[in-house]
Amino acid sequence: MEKFFYPESIAVIGVSNSPSNMGRMIVTNLMNARYKGLIYSVGPKGGVLFGQSIRNSVEEIPGPVDLAVILTPAKSIPAIMDQCGRKGIKRVVIESSGFTEFKEDRKDLEAETLRTAQKWGIRFIGPNGIGIINTDNGVSLPFVPVGGEIQSGHVAVLAQSGGVGLSYLNFLRAENLGLSKFVSMGNKLNTDESDLLEYLINDPQTHVIIVYLEDIKDGRRLVDVARSSSKPILIHKANVGEAAKRIAASHTAALTSDDKVVSAAFRQAGIIRVKRFQTTMNYVKVLSLPPLGGSRLGIVSRSGGHAVIAADACDQYGFTLPSFSREFLSSIEKHFRASVIKLDNPLDLGDLFELPLYVKIVDSMLSMPDVDGVLLVHAYTNEEKEPSRNLIRQVEGLVKKTQKPVGVCVVTADSEISYVKRHIDYPIFTSPEEAAEALYLSYMKEWWSKVHEDPVLPITADKDRASDIINAALENPGWLSMAQGFRLLDAYGVSTIAWREAHNEESAVLAAEDLGYPVVLKADLPTILHKTEEGAVRLNIPDSDELRKAYNAMSAKFSPQAPFPAIIQKMASPGREMILGAKRDNQFGPLVILGFGGIFVEALDDITIRLAPITRRESLDMTQELKGRALLSGLRGQQPADVNSLADSLIRLSHLVADFPAISEVDINPFMLQSEGEGGKALDVRIKVSEQCPSE
Repeated sequence: MEKFFYPESIAVIGVSNSPSNMGRMIVTNLMNARYKGLIYSVGPKGGVLFGQSIRNSVEEIPGPVDLAVILTPAKSIPAIMDQCGRKGIKRVVIESSGFTEFKEDRKDLEAETLRTAQKWGIRFIGPNGIGIINTDNGVSLPFVPVGGEIQSGHVAVLAQSGGVGLSYLNFLRAENLGLSKFVSMGNKLNTDESDLLEYLINDPQTHVIIVYLEDIKDGRRLVDVARSSSKPILIHKANVGEAAKRIAASHTAALTSDDKVVSAAFRQAGIIRVKRFQTTMNYVKVLSLPPLGGSRLGIVSRSGGHAVIAADACDQYGFTLPSFSREFLSSIEKHFRASVIKLDNPLDLGDLFELPLYVKIVDSMLSMPDVDGVLLVHAYTNEEKEPSRNLIRQVEGLVKKTQKPVGVCVVTADSEISYVKRHIDYPIFTSPEEAAEALYLSYMKEWWSKVHEDPVLPITADKDRASDIINAALENPGWLSMAQGFRLLDAYGVSTIAWREAHNEESAVLAAEDLGYPVVLKADLPTILHKTEEGAVRLNIPDSDELRKAYNAMSAKFSPQAPFPAIIQKMASPGREMILGAKRDNQFGPLVILGFGGIFVEALDDITIRLAPITRRESLDMTQELKGRALLSGLRGQQPADVNSLADSLIRLSHLVADFPAISEVDINPFMLQSEGEGGKALDVRIKVSEQCPSE
């Protein structure tokens, strides 16, 4: 990737001396950004631009060229790429549009462009983008005017959309935040987000990476690359509608929509997912402050209304507002002109006009051991500009001294806000909600750093036995029998209820006597999707007479002309019904899911997802992310559930689907979880194997 950002010579192809020519604007941007390398203009009409000849072909350029930028009609691209190959150019940026984003029938044109690039060993960015910016050396390739307006800094932006990318540049400029590198990726035909992230993670100029994506080219690789990063990665993922609906053959398929998987994968990789421009900017700004070490905040406001709004925002993000000592509050009250405001946390200082006292109050709050940070809402008029600016500068000194963050919200005229953002090197927020969000993101930074300290550990499993089962099943791909599914779970140590197979009435009775009554009878036919609804399960059978009746009735219903395959199980003790599932996703590969199971699984839609295989901490985190997690901790005198046993089965299931790509779906529903120390058991399982993965 280096030559994309640090070329010593650039050829701009598609240039004319017409004032409206977009190739001409690329040359203009390079000159305005003071690019120090060689610039060559290329266009079929020739002529002169800025005192330099426009060459008819890239092959007419004397000497080597490190990077070519192409902005010509789409159909001309393969031939021009061929010229670049003959010239020895190995890096190309294609800004032309008119490929598959325009018409589906342009796939052949994209394929020809790729073939030509592969023929000459060319890597290219695009097509359908607006190029690259590197503030470190003046590379500035957009065909819209940007030039020297971009402030140098440490934030990199990768954007699939050129327009959205420019919007991010405008936001950075408005917040007085500098850019390191910018790439408009376009159609990502050859170079994608993972390639560029890998480079930026190791780029010394870049400290924070913002990415805008509408689709993900290779989700698994993106996660792997992000996991290796010591820098924050923020991804604004748009285009979040669910994939086309289909009749789900398992709960797992129905519950794991595309967007849920994306959010889960990002969280697991330590990627911060953002959904608004302003959230992104809030995070980037707060990174300059010490991280918030806990959830306890003090709020200071000159306005009671803003104090209430700030308190509501803090509540939304899960912050607590500790009470202040009587001694501290009394030290403030003595400066009031009238004792008409009852002090608490949040502190409403509407009767206090001496701004130097605000500095002392914030200093005192930061020194309190039960305060992790402060949210300061400062409203002021034009007459208070200078003392207010000085207040912010002094707060900056307190933050450095105490290493605790202060989110400063400024409420004043727009012109003054712009001045403060430009001239004070401290993050400024314009609403209490923004400041609270930023402090929450600061708190999340601590979580993000822990993601990279959590390795996947090996498990003991009978892989040979599992491989034999799957290879045999692949002779007739599809849903396995329940017996095959239980054997696979047993091979990987996923706890199952005691069970036996039966193929006739007598073997069913023998199996029940071996297990001990009461027992459960289940039809073992993969075509039956929902056993309860279809009458394919009979619970709590007390003796052999009832078992014979149930077996014969089920056999007559489901398999009158052939031996009836059934499963006999020991009747499980009551417990919490969970669902453990797995699915092979098109973008992210094997996933594992956890939710509350039984008949409520789809109604509650309460699940959590991880990419497989998972770590111990990830498995325990999954149990805590469920909305109904209180049911696991014990309610109304119930014993807590055995979440450690649940976590162990999740880990083992995640390794099973990671080890065998042929497994496309797993649905363990229910997994009956008992009280702490008593374990849990899979009562039912459906497993699908496919010759082609991901799952159909």
